[in-house]
Amino acid sequence: MSVTVTLTFRWPMGHRILDLPGDGAKCTNIHGHNWIADVELPNDDGALEFGEVKAKLGNWIDEHFDHGFMVHETDPFLDYLIEHGLKHFPTHKPPTTEVVATVIAEQSRLLLGVRPFRVHVQEGYRNAASWYDG
Repeated sequence: MSVTVTLTFRWPMGHRILDLPGDGAKCTNIHGHNWIADVELPNDDGALEFGEVKAKLGNWIDEHFDHGFMVHETDPFLDYLIEHGLKHFPTHKPPTTEVVATVIAEQSRLLLGVRPFRVHVQEGYRNAASWYDG
């Protein structure tokens, strides 16, 4: 038997994804979403405390994502964000929902010392992606 705990985090954040083909091409435009992340953590020994997880991971999300802009490191818009001192989070890959889930999974591991079982991220009301430990 395994025990997990799940915490939910919500924040608004902008992004754009360059060079998507077809219907995805509209994502080249600068836009934003209300994001929701459900982070499921193993807790067989009961050592994780909700308050600590909320403080550490929640504060990281607030500091790096909340009301910010996720941008690919080669996107020319990054220069504008830097020049104007605007909150941004550069990524090595296009800033997709999958990348958001992966970043949160990695930060969970770094901040909490626990590798998540699952990170499920919802981009607005329609799209979602999940990162799984596997």
